Amino acid sequence: MSTNPRGQKNKKYAYAAAIEWFRNRETSGLLRINYSSVTHRCQAEIASFSDTIFDATWGFPETTSENNVCTGHDGVFLVSRKYVDDYVASFQPQCLRHSISSGKEYSLDFLNFKVSKGATYERVLILPTVNIESFLKKGIHLEATSAASFYVAVTRAKQSVAIVLDKPGDSKLPYWYP
Repeated sequence: MSTNPRGQKNKKYAYAAAIEWFRNRETSGLLRINYSSVTHRCQAEIASFSDTIFDATWGFPETTSENNVCTGHDGVFLVSRKYVDDYVASFQPQCLRHSISSGKEYSLDFLNFKVSKGATYERVLILPTVNIESFLKKGIHLEATSAASFYVAVTRAKQSVAIVLDKPGDSKLPYWYP
């Protein structure tokens, strides 16, 4: 979406607008878009969950996972706040948050979503924003920039993603319990 968010050149094509720019040129016959829809990093449940982060109207292809490793704790889970310390002790995930202003109630070694871009971890624990909570609880799609940030956080994990959330709302994600 954007490799340099501070760049001023072609600012009207920043973030999600870049996709439209490419799709318009494809429609005009100027280029062909080839999607890379296979992940070797994320196991299948993580790949499937990550596909739901962007609204289906964006038209991204379904992701296929080539990670067939089974560890006994694989997939995407919710974790109640009261069990965060137990989860961290059990699985040693990389803890991720949107910004330095979030997660102050925890004494965890957090990385911000954007800082984690490009990294790979066995497991991640995500402290969600209010908008991410609405996505999980009510299925309210995230705006483009928030979706991209959350996607980066989720897809850092190879085997498991845990998201801190006390009340699941309509979420079908299973809870982890110690």
